[in-house]
Amino acid sequence: MELKNFFKNSSNDTYNQNMDLLEDYDLITPLGSPSKLFLKFLKSKKLEIKDDELTVEIIEEFEDSIDSINLKVSKIQKEKEAIFKQQKVWINILQEDEWVGTDLFLRHDGIEVDATGDELSYSEMVDIEISDGGWSKNRFTIATYDEDFVFEINENKAIPLKEILEDNISHQNHDEFDDLLELYALFDEGKISEEELEVRKALIYSDDAYCTNCGHKLDIDSDFCSNCGHEVEK
Repeated sequence: MELKNFFKNSSNDTYNQNMDLLEDYDLITPLGSPSKLFLKFLKSKKLEIKDDELTVEIIEEFEDSIDSINLKVSKIQKEKEAIFKQQKVWINILQEDEWVGTDLFLRHDGIEVDATGDELSYSEMVDIEISDGGWSKNRFTIATYDEDFVFEINENKAIPLKEILEDNISHQNHDEFDDLLELYALFDEGKISEEELEVRKALIYSDDAYCTNCGHKLDIDSDFCSNCGHEVEK
């Protein structure tokens, strides 16, 4: 059903005002038509609209409805699936006081910035915040144990990416967090060097298995270490 057919007595000016209001609330489909779910809501409520003119109150009532909430959840889920499918998202990072575009790759254990090669494990992420950024962008801040990682991303990608990262963080092995906290405590106390900290962090985040006796990388399904012969703990 077209909006013009629903408001049969609307003037062109009123129709255009209605469309502008719907666009402001993201209730216009990619094809330029009003959301059918919203039109269904209007019809089911049998709302009396003076001179066929939409109001903010009417749209906010729809925004609070279960159908609208489900629609938003479905939209975010589709956006998340699209990002997962391509395994990357376009971001802007600040380099020498200039914003530069690059891909942010989503890995099984963390993220990687294509332009710099910088990597950040999900286990290092403490908090994620989204704020206003540049034109049609959101400022994305990932707080870590060391420092914040900040970049800008298209508004429609920000929420899905935040949920993807939070999902991955929540599915990390909690033992990794304990090991990480213990490592940083040792480093802060001066008991291990920065180089040793980085090496031991890499062992925590890696999917590879290492011998607990000599630290040698183990072959898949090995029962004994090929370097020292120590029995593999399983």
